[in-house]
Amino acid sequence: MSHKALYREWRPSSFSEVVEQEHITKTLKRAVITGRIAHAYLFSGTRGTGKTTLAKIFARAVNCLHPNEGDPCNKCDICTKASEEVLVDIAEIDAASNNSVDNIRRICDEVNYMPALAKYKVYIIDEVHMLSTSAFNALLKTLEEPPAHVIFILCTTEPDKLPATVLSRCQRFDFHRITTKGISNRLRKIADAEKQQITDEALDMIARISFGALRDAISLLDQCISSTDDTIDVTDVLNCAGLIDDMSNAKVVQALVDNDVTGILNSVNEVIAEGKSPAGFLSGLLGYLRNILVCMNVKEPDRFIEADGNAVSEMKRLSKLMEPEEVIWYIKELSENEAVLKRTSRPKTYLEIMLLGLLVKNTEKVQPKVQVKDKPVRKEVQKADAVKPAVNETSKPVKTETKSNQNISWSKYIQDRFDKGSKDVFELLQSTIEISGNQAVVTVANDFLKSSLERNGVAVLEEIRGYSKDITNARFVVAGTDKVAGSPEQQITEIGKKHNIPVEII
Repeated sequence: MSHKALYREWRPSSFSEVVEQEHITKTLKRAVITGRIAHAYLFSGTRGTGKTTLAKIFARAVNCLHPNEGDPCNKCDICTKASEEVLVDIAEIDAASNNSVDNIRRICDEVNYMPALAKYKVYIIDEVHMLSTSAFNALLKTLEEPPAHVIFILCTTEPDKLPATVLSRCQRFDFHRITTKGISNRLRKIADAEKQQITDEALDMIARISFGALRDAISLLDQCISSTDDTIDVTDVLNCAGLIDDMSNAKVVQALVDNDVTGILNSVNEVIAEGKSPAGFLSGLLGYLRNILVCMNVKEPDRFIEADGNAVSEMKRLSKLMEPEEVIWYIKELSENEAVLKRTSRPKTYLEIMLLGLLVKNTEKVQPKVQVKDKPVRKEVQKADAVKPAVNETSKPVKTETKSNQNISWSKYIQDRFDKGSKDVFELLQSTIEISGNQAVVTVANDFLKSSLERNGVAVLEEIRGYSKDITNARFVVAGTDKVAGSPEQQITEIGKKHNIPVEII
């Protein structure tokens, strides 16, 4: 006999065996005991939480010849045939593949006939949100006033897609995601029964990456059992699931903190060599950055992070090396490129470029005019409105002499300010600066530094005015972008000069 999947072998057969859905099982058991059976039910919730399983248990319970306090006996002729899926009075329909109006009309015709063996005809329509609009319309009348011997149980993962007219005709039950502890306990019971050795850490890992779906967890356990004859550990689970461990994610974050290009490339190569997908790598990294952000803002992050103690300790350490704004920026940049990564024909190359793009590079080849500190700006000088650009004259490189500081270069001036304690401003302004009339144009490496300067515009302007009192405005640009400023006439003139085109403004 062929192997039977564990999630099918261990499918609950009574209300009491269903994991962590007591708010539903209690009501349904009470309905069976009192005989208050509704004609239509709607079971909604994420995958793997027990919707179809509970629908089958309820279908057996209402037809059982010898119910036990609302539970089916699973021994009588009705229960036996229903369990073997040969009872004609209980029909399970996949709406994803039977979504046409003709399929529903056939059901509407069948409900007029009495059950062959059982007390009720039960129609379990799975993924009911996949029905077409015309199919829903055909079902409405029967759903509103079905024969007394018919029960409809609609199951869906997306109840918001159902018409309001259908929702109003059903008793709705929302299934909760199963907790990590609940999944872990169930997996331990299954592993012991299957005589399979598995560590508690591995069970917790399976439970965490299943995101509340017990069926997914049992399927992964089944795969892990098939992959080894030895005790299953966390490494086995990660290999079967195709996921990245927290240590690999920590290496990537540390490389981002250190501006370590080699570390980034090595991490990507290691992950790809292990057969992991770039999309899975990015998904895990986003989750890891989220956990670091939690460590920064919550006193007891362990409550909100599903990881072992060592991993959480490493997250706390990394959280002290960055600012929340920086982590949020990383998450935003990676999230915006996640969809593109899944579509590109070269996911590994795109992943490398994406991660390297997060680094503030300190090489003349990449940023010829920009000199910045190795790490992104992580501290604000003070809250202030960004300074708006003003009309100015043609930009010229700044000279070593100014009215305020004779014979002092810009870099020397900034270094002196740093020595006096203005560390934050030193980090912000260690860039190329040009003076255009009464306006200073500061060139920075990327949008992250630009936004930091703009948030602290007033304080930054004061530092620049210490260098030259003639400056009344400051403008911040990213290296490589167009820096032509001023009126439209000035911009046209500058463009003409750039391309040796005579321009006459009338």
